[in-house]
Amino acid sequence: AKTTTTTATATAADPPTPIVRPKTGRDMCKSLLKISFAVGLVPAAVLLAALLETPAVRELDLETLKATPFSPQAPSEPSRADATGGDFGTAVPEGFGSGSMFDRIAKYYDITNRFMALGLDQGWRRALVNDCLAFEAGDQVLDLASGTADVALLSAAALKTASGEAAAHSIRGVDPSVEMLREGVVKVEASKMADIITLAKGDAQDLTSVQVLDSTGALGEPSAGIATDSINKISMSFGIRNVPNRLKAFREMKRVLKPSEKSRVCILEFSMPPKDTMLSMVANFFVAKVVPFIGSIVSLGGGTKEYEYLFKSIEKFPQPMEFAAQMLEGGLQVQKITSFCYGAVNLYQAVPMP
Repeated sequence: AKTTTTTATATAADPPTPIVRPKTGRDMCKSLLKISFAVGLVPAAVLLAALLETPAVRELDLETLKATPFSPQAPSEPSRADATGGDFGTAVPEGFGSGSMFDRIAKYYDITNRFMALGLDQGWRRALVNDCLAFEAGDQVLDLASGTADVALLSAAALKTASGEAAAHSIRGVDPSVEMLREGVVKVEASKMADIITLAKGDAQDLTSVQVLDSTGALGEPSAGIATDSINKISMSFGIRNVPNRLKAFREMKRVLKPSEKSRVCILEFSMPPKDTMLSMVANFFVAKVVPFIGSIVSLGGGTKEYEYLFKSIEKFPQPMEFAAQMLEGGLQVQKITSFCYGAVNLYQAVPMP
């Protein structure tokens, strides 16, 4: 009996050894589905919120802009001699944000953009063209950071509607990425707009010389760029944050614009949404976490670092009022800011200062 009691006591004191079963394929699929569902909820929430949103419009007067404090662009972001390479700031790898970076992602740029912006980006571009540029017959148009020519094509259609028939070569698209422009050439040729749109490699900081691409995408020799006082309307879509010296770009815009009250600059750009409401916090999370993830997936991992840079460049970009004050420093007065997607995207409407 003594032996039996001792054995029973020892058995009760020792906890049973848990049986650990390896995860099966079904278990891993369930985990992946849960993660995918959780990640998918964020874009769905952002899309629904954006569709229900009324864009916020802020009218600005000159005195308000003059009183707005701003920080000059960091001296660690020097102007480049070569628009296709160079360092865009110590926080990102060399060449990121440059023409050479966009050369690497040009093939899947359009489709990745559609996925990352949940299809809303074309609506923002249409607002830039239809609501901000306000084309009139005879307008000469400059589209900076033209990339694959989305805005140039929308502008050509709007200009033809405004004037009946747009003049030959009345829209010039300039971008530092040759491969992006080549994608644009294909789209321009397919749309039968080649008589209106000219695409050229160039630098927004110095528009005195460009290299025009022909209908096959071949790059021409350097030639005279955009003349002083020759442009009525300037557009720039999601490109100004990649310019090393924004002040130089603003001054170049002012140089080429005609000195007229009808001349206009319209810039569309991301910024980090404020976290003052639940919906803006969702939008902030979407820009910070989901956008780089979608970019990596859609590009099949080929643009992972590039789309990580996208978030970093948005994070570093000034808030709307500060950016408007920077534009004023460059001779461009922002009259109106229209905010989409709870502050994640802003459209700046500006005129040249006298």
